[in-house]
This record gives sequence, C-alpha cells and structure tokens, in this order.
Amino acid sequence: MQRLSILPLVYAAAVLQTSLADVISVGYVTPDLMALLAVIWILVTTGRRTFLVAGAIGLAADLISPGQLGVGMASFLLVGYALTRLRTKLDIEHLVWQVFWVGVATTVPATSQAIGSWLLGETAVPLATLLVRALGVGLYTAGVSVPLVMLIGWIREPFRARRKNLAGF
Repeated sequence: MQRLSILPLVYAAAVLQTSLADVISVGYVTPDLMALLAVIWILVTTGRRTFLVAGAIGLAADLISPGQLGVGMASFLLVGYALTRLRTKLDIEHLVWQVFWVGVATTVPATSQAIGSWLLGETAVPLATLLVRALGVGLYTAGVSVPLVMLIGWIREPFRARRKNLAGF
C-alpha cells in the first residue's frame, strides 16, 4: 500500500513542476519538486530498497524534462542510495539536518543534469553558469522543503509528546 501511495504524489509533483515553473522561478532558478519528493520519500520511509523509488521518480522527472533520458534517473538513484546509506550511519531526524540534506541531495541531480546537458551539447550556456544555477536550485529547493519537513515532523511526532509540548505553554 505504501508503494502505491507514491504514484499520486509523483503525478502531483510533476503537474506542479510543469505548470508552476514560470510562476515560482527566480531568474533562471526553479525548485526541483521531483527531487524534493524523492528526498522527502527517502527521509520518511524505511527500507533498504527505498532508493529504487527515488530512481523511479528520477525517471518520471526525465520524462517531463527536456534533454536526454536517463541522466536524471541515474543521479536520483545515486543520491537515493547515498542518502539511504547515510540514514543507517547518522541520525538525521532533526529539522536542520533534514533541510541540509534536502539541499545537498537536490543540488547533486541538478548539477549532474547541467553537466550532462553541457557535455552533450544541448546548451550554449557556459558550464560555470550552469553550476551556479544548479547550486541555486538546491538552495531554493531546501528553502521550499522547510514547511514540508516541519509538517512531516509534526505528523510523525507521537500524540502524547505533542500534547505534552502544548501543555507546557
């Protein structure tokens, strides 16, 4: 059941990514909602094969974006695997760490897609400009993730602890 719940989320992220790209862009930088969904999914769900869902989200991101098919999927798989392994070694349940890793994990696919499009000759923009834009995508996506990570943290917090925190005020 949990695996099927990702399908409407991927569809919603794809629709938002394609329809709101011009509205939410700052210059040439737009948050990568598909990468955000993949990273949030990895941070929320458990399991050793969670990174495969990130790869499937990367395939969907490749299908809605211009350029070569497979560059995004490979970068999402790589980031998903690294983040899945990192979760087993470090405690990244704190809001600050989750937002930090969202920023890092969304910068890597944006960078790899920028380098891939530059190497394949799909863009005439200099590589340094593409890398700065990829960094901007990661920072902007990390900023967009703050309310989502907070909301997920509040939902996952046990009811008793939530009531105890509210009684303290």
